Amino acid sequence: MTNLVAAETPVRRRDAPQEGPRKDIQALRAIAVGLVVLNHLWPLRLPGGYVGVDVFFVISGFLISKHLLGELERTGRIKLATFYARRIKRLLPAAMLVAVVSLAAAWILLPFSRWQAIAQETMASVFYVENWLLAAKSVDYSAHNDAASTVQHYWSLSVEEQFYLVWPLLLLVLFVLPSKWRLRRRSFMVLGISIVSVAAFLFCIWITFAHRSEAYFVTPARVWEFGAGALLAVAGVRWFPGFSTAVQRSTAGAAQWLGYGLIAYSAFTYNEQTYFPGFAAVVPVLGTLLVIASGPRGPLFSPNTLLAVRPVQFLGDVSYSLYLWHWPLIILAPAVLSRVPNSLDKVAILVLAIVLAYLSKKFVEDPGRSKLFKGARPRTTFIAMVVSMGLVAALGGGMLVGLGQAQQAEAVKIQNMSGQPCYGARSMDLANNCQSPFGAPEVANVGADEAPWFDAPECQPAAVPIEAKGQKLLTSCDFTGGSAPAATVWLVGDSHAEQWKTAVYEMAKANKWALNESLLGGCPFMGAKRTAFMGTPTLDPATQEKCIDWGSQVTARITAEKPDMVFVSSFGAGETIDDGTGRPQSEQYFDGASRAMAAWTAAGTDVFVFRDSPLTLHHSSPDCVALNPAEPLNCANNRAEALQPDPIAEAAVRMNNPKVHVLDFSDQFCDEQKCYAVIGGLHVYFDTDHASRSYINSMVPVITQRFEAARR
Repeated sequence: MTNLVAAETPVRRRDAPQEGPRKDIQALRAIAVGLVVLNHLWPLRLPGGYVGVDVFFVISGFLISKHLLGELERTGRIKLATFYARRIKRLLPAAMLVAVVSLAAAWILLPFSRWQAIAQETMASVFYVENWLLAAKSVDYSAHNDAASTVQHYWSLSVEEQFYLVWPLLLLVLFVLPSKWRLRRRSFMVLGISIVSVAAFLFCIWITFAHRSEAYFVTPARVWEFGAGALLAVAGVRWFPGFSTAVQRSTAGAAQWLGYGLIAYSAFTYNEQTYFPGFAAVVPVLGTLLVIASGPRGPLFSPNTLLAVRPVQFLGDVSYSLYLWHWPLIILAPAVLSRVPNSLDKVAILVLAIVLAYLSKKFVEDPGRSKLFKGARPRTTFIAMVVSMGLVAALGGGMLVGLGQAQQAEAVKIQNMSGQPCYGARSMDLANNCQSPFGAPEVANVGADEAPWFDAPECQPAAVPIEAKGQKLLTSCDFTGGSAPAATVWLVGDSHAEQWKTAVYEMAKANKWALNESLLGGCPFMGAKRTAFMGTPTLDPATQEKCIDWGSQVTARITAEKPDMVFVSSFGAGETIDDGTGRPQSEQYFDGASRAMAAWTAAGTDVFVFRDSPLTLHHSSPDCVALNPAEPLNCANNRAEALQPDPIAEAAVRMNNPKVHVLDFSDQFCDEQKCYAVIGGLHVYFDTDHASRSYINSMVPVITQRFEAARR
């Protein structure tokens, strides 16, 4: 998070009396960190609490710019090495401590499936590029179900450190140039910062609407927030300098109430659907500017009077460490408690976070700032930083090595199990007389090795690709063994089609097929506009255009090439489409899907629709199994709730077309009452809505048998 929140010493002249941190800014820090923490603990009650980050960015821009401007005016230069060394000593010790403790705790407490993301993000965090890693993941559909890491919140520290790296250089340039051109320094600096901030704000608006997921994390979209605080510092704004009249005092108090009110308004009314940062971020930014600009004093009715009390100031003092500690405690709590935390647990997490924050402030933050390498050259601090970063990176690398070893060990277990009659889905066959098909897992979910998104060695990018928004979306797989293909086959759909890839590959090898696959996560294959995913609006126009373009190309390509067979599946139960008619989803899906499949069958192609797998309802996921290793039945769902209608399969049945077949394997996931998280010793699911690769592999005999029956 930002200066999150080590207090800056106000700029003062040499003959000025020493002052402590401004109490209004400390109050802003307390409010900001409180909003973030409460949002993470009780997101439904404070859905827009994430605006606390924006409050911190404005504070940071104001204080750092004021400090640097003071140095420039006193000395005519900035001691960059000293500045960076001071930043390192102020922020790095506590951040490194929490990162190491969180990594060690995750290594001990969390399942293998979480290790890769946590190790990678920890390394990205200590090198202050976590925001860019999260931005990359936000546009990677295969990562959209990744559980949060213990250091995910370090993204804002990364943004701030990147700001610190560049901002002193910009201020130095803006300070030096006017003397050469005989311009007024302050005016020139205000102009320069304004240009940079306006450009960043315009970029923020554009990227929020064009690439909303990335916009939240990328540094250029946040620069204007720092710049707004900087303008306040450089312009020397003191709207109510003397408070000499009742009108001035009353106006200052009103501005302070309005500022805090704007922050509160955004915190309580914004939510995950708000297009943020974009225009919406103006509200908390403006609120923060009003509070800072109106000064720490005010009339008796000023909120600053209320917020100057010691408990609020204490939270402002420890806000940086509180921000660091609260998130890993939230992430690790379910593993420690062996259940999802309830309200009382969350209160305990909050109390523990505050205690740890106090201890970190007293024994890590303050000594790091005042005693660490005292009197040493900045070079010593830089060397210590590099060494500490290297050590944490080595720990993260060790975790990845441990994950690789675990993956190899579990792969051996699966290989040994695969020949047994009660392996995975085979345990559902009553003829195998398996005593406890829904008992404890015999192998662990090891993450990436269970992911459905992979390619066989026989696959490579197609010579003539299908391309949408710059992404190539056609792969050709030659399973013929050098002979003429027995059949030409396509696999089409979103990630829920991809989860059947394991079985399709096995059938392709056995039958010597030439296979083309075109898969685009989150996109209905019939070229419809997707407007929501699992009830959450997805109105990004670029994504919608990409989906429609890809679907149209797939339909046209298959119609033109006339393959022997097409396998298709889609997450119709979780994706809301809009064809502009306002009709029920089942009718919209029927029109779109039947139109595409009718075009294919008219060209002589047989179409096989994989009926979608049951929903996990965020209950039958590996996380639940990890919390209930001995009682995975606690993670089972009622069949009626988990096995939602599949509009693609229903459309296929309604078509009554002899060349369109539905392959329904619901009985391999569910019995008459329940759908299960563990079957035959295997995790059924890889994540919150995709089947695991090993479980689909255990279904291959049944899938092959039913496919062959449908062909006849």
